[in-house]
Amino acid sequence: MELSWGLLAVCAAVASVVMFVAMPRIGTPAPMILFLRFVAVSGVTAVGSSAMYFIYTAAGGILPLVLGDVAMVLSPALLTVAVAVLDGRRARVTSAAVLALTLIVAIVTATVPLPASLAVKAIALALASGACAWVCARSRIEPSGPIRVVGIVTAMFAVYCAARVVVAFTAGWDSDLYRSGFSFAPATVLGAVAVVVIGAAVIRLRFAAPPRRDPVICPAGSAVVIGDWDLASAAYGPERVRELVTELRAAARDLDPHALDVPRGAELSTPGAPAAVGSHLATVYGWKPEEVILLVDGAATAAIRTHPVRAWQRNLRRRARA
Repeated sequence: MELSWGLLAVCAAVASVVMFVAMPRIGTPAPMILFLRFVAVSGVTAVGSSAMYFIYTAAGGILPLVLGDVAMVLSPALLTVAVAVLDGRRARVTSAAVLALTLIVAIVTATVPLPASLAVKAIALALASGACAWVCARSRIEPSGPIRVVGIVTAMFAVYCAARVVVAFTAGWDSDLYRSGFSFAPATVLGAVAVVVIGAAVIRLRFAAPPRRDPVICPAGSAVVIGDWDLASAAYGPERVRELVTELRAAARDLDPHALDVPRGAELSTPGAPAAVGSHLATVYGWKPEEVILLVDGAATAAIRTHPVRAWQRNLRRRARA
């Protein structure tokens, strides 16, 4: 039993340390680093929930059950935050929803007897997993394959959790159907498989090569981009330059809600776009003068678009004109 409590303490300590490091940086640069941090915490809470349930089964007590339920719900919820952060979104609202959901689960588990509290936890799991699948489906993260895998896995787990509640209330908590497919053992196995598959997808995403893009042109409009990418990467590092692009796109959407993402920057219809975006970045996002001067008019580069016209479309138009 001392070993079990020790495992619980290690899981809680690791999760707490990573959370205290990651949470203050929500909405700040380094999306890939934040993504990996939240994914790590999600994995720790998934493993920690199993340890807590083992302690509850062996020794009883309400505290291990509460911690297990909270950790179980936190795992897909934090994965939702991770995907949102990597997609360049402000994750404060999502994090507040995660906190509220876990608080509800903790209160219900501590005050409502089984099996009613188990049903609430399953519903919360379905909501958290479904939210993660929804965020994955709407994300613009590339390569899209690993994120699509995460979305499919979390969607399947959401359906399983919802089915768990339906079977429990229709067939009964003690029915053979529930015990064979939806009790603690099969749910744990399915959760473990989901963790492994998601972990593999995250590793693939982390080390995947950037996707190749067809050439694009800017037939009309204004685009603001990072000019000399190699020089900026040498001065600030590739990760920081990607952070600058994320903030540039956010600033463009602040000025023009219909702004579009383009390679290295954004396209918007604001007059005097480079100067307007540079001023907004300096005022709102705290860009330094040496960072602002990296911005150039996208018409001077080949890494822009307004309406995406591919190279083969351009050739067709030239032939038609000829």
